[in-house]
Amino acid sequence: MQKSKDLNWDGKLNISTESVDYSLEDDQNYGYDPTPYIVLERLVQLDLLNEDDVVVDYGCGMGRVGFFINSQVGCKVVGIDHSERLIEKANENLKSYDGSDGVVFVRAKAEEYLPDGANCLYFFNPFSSHIFQKVLKRIEESYENNPREILIFFYYSTIEYKLYLPTEPRLELMDFVYFSEDEIGGDVPARLDVFRFKQLR
Repeated sequence: MQKSKDLNWDGKLNISTESVDYSLEDDQNYGYDPTPYIVLERLVQLDLLNEDDVVVDYGCGMGRVGFFINSQVGCKVVGIDHSERLIEKANENLKSYDGSDGVVFVRAKAEEYLPDGANCLYFFNPFSSHIFQKVLKRIEESYENNPREILIFFYYSTIEYKLYLPTEPRLELMDFVYFSEDEIGGDVPARLDVFRFKQLR
């Protein structure tokens, strides 16, 4: 069911994002596995995103998150990934996508890049919590330069993140959505967590 839904949405968006890619995976950077569309549908249904937002998809892979959110909400989405090959594939999808003005892909290290004004950040287990702490530092610096509400979405947190995130004082859990194994086509259930970034001082 989940796979047919994913193929159906890829067809509607005129993109191809089904493949996985673990070729550059190491102990700090994890492989690419696309977010199930049912998760993205529920994210949009939370009604937290609007067309004025700037969304960043960390570890964007082939761009599924960006294309779906842009098509449903109309906001700008910036996908970043350290893999040259995946960014090339994302840009190939961008050529066939029918709303390309609102989606951009950048090859960069997550801890070194955050677009000005970005206020909604999406993570599907792209890298270690060690790198994420560096990303949080970048977010904090951006917030200090431009105070604004920043929402952070985490899908399918690993045990590493499940242990770390509740201890991070800069993150306030606002909401979560639970997904069964059947819904996401996996062996274990998963959650989409929504956090608000908080400045400590």
